[in-house]
Amino acid sequence: MLRTYLEAFFPAAQAAGVGQMHFYIKQARSRDVSVYRGEPEQVTQAEECCLFIEGEVSGYSGSAYVCDLRPEGCGEAVRLIRESALGKKRPFLPLQLPDLPEPEEPGDLPPLPELVARLAAAEQAAYDADSRVELVHSCSLSEYRGRVTLADSTGRSVTDLNSGGHFEISLTARQGDVVQLGGRSCPLAPGSYPDMELLARQAARDAAGMLEASSYPTGHSPVVLDSRVVCQLLDAFLPAFFAKNVQSRTSILAGKLGERIAGELTVLEEDPFLPEGLCRRRFDDEGIPTTAKTILSGGILRTYLCDRQSAAWCGLVPGGNGFRPTYAEEVGPGYTNLILRPGTLSRQELLADMGNGLLITGVNGVFAGANPTSGDFSLLSRGYRVQGGQLCGGVNQITIAGNFFELLQQAKGLGNDGAWIHSGTGCLSAPSLYVASLAISGGDTSGTND
Repeated sequence: MLRTYLEAFFPAAQAAGVGQMHFYIKQARSRDVSVYRGEPEQVTQAEECCLFIEGEVSGYSGSAYVCDLRPEGCGEAVRLIRESALGKKRPFLPLQLPDLPEPEEPGDLPPLPELVARLAAAEQAAYDADSRVELVHSCSLSEYRGRVTLADSTGRSVTDLNSGGHFEISLTARQGDVVQLGGRSCPLAPGSYPDMELLARQAARDAAGMLEASSYPTGHSPVVLDSRVVCQLLDAFLPAFFAKNVQSRTSILAGKLGERIAGELTVLEEDPFLPEGLCRRRFDDEGIPTTAKTILSGGILRTYLCDRQSAAWCGLVPGGNGFRPTYAEEVGPGYTNLILRPGTLSRQELLADMGNGLLITGVNGVFAGANPTSGDFSLLSRGYRVQGGQLCGGVNQITIAGNFFELLQQAKGLGNDGAWIHSGTGCLSAPSLYVASLAISGGDTSGTND
């Protein structure tokens, strides 16, 4: 169908005065599986092919996106390209496509009955973990295998793979009239599955552990942030590292290249070729080869993340960080595998070093409560009291507040663990983090924890 569409599109575009053209083609096969009470609840499989077209009209760049590849829709796409080019009057920049071999195709995915059996076992593990688990609402796995192709009107093209998946379980625990929600989610590479039963047991124990949760005194407290929470915070503040936000002065990091913005323990890297990475790409959506890069080293800001346009603004060399959040959106700064490098201590050793304080295991409303322009955050949180390095009771309905970059500067320890999350155009990983002092707002105002 794609070939038929393009055969009709080329002459229509040329007749309308569209010159050079670029094509971003996304093709994907996906499947979603969920179970309920040990039985398949939903099994769906789908295929999609979507197209983003950029064309040159009188030296300007116009664009259109297409998800209906019937040839009779060509005229509408041509019209949109002309109108957007002459309206925006943004210069057309030819693609420089890298010369790369075809990517190696991955092996076959496991059969659906095997996935259903794994999910059913995970669901049962949640019920077995604690008798107070009332209901597993969802236990599901989604996978997709995609291809990204960049091509131009001369017939040149280059293709890369873009695949992934996600496991998720959500449940409710009850004790009398008290109900708590729990859950775990984990991104994955297709055909490479996490220990779903372990994640299910963790979700069950977290929810059950919150049934008798209390508040915490308002004040300041030492805190260990769980690796998943650190991932969420890093995700929320990544826009501060984007060159386009630096150029527009909406980033707190404007003008700080070469300066120390975090503690000496902090190393933040991007590695598009990381073997265990969940977003491996050889080139970005502008055809620039991806490169491994160090963003923070010893807490010093080494570079920003740039697409071609923002790199030109900031006087930097593009490093393969121009990506489309979706096929229908234009290119902006993005990333592949972003890693906050772990330390050497286990989470239990971090808790032992802290002695007394809080372990924060979950936060809500991260993007509403985080300001990437200033670095400030204020987040509804939950977790556990820590006494003598040991967990001793759930804590709920508290707020933690601070500044993300000050938090990185004050870090006293990084764990040797790490969680992954899907984020933006790629994935990111971070370890647990021990902070000497963080502002806490709780229901108990009888004292502080300094």
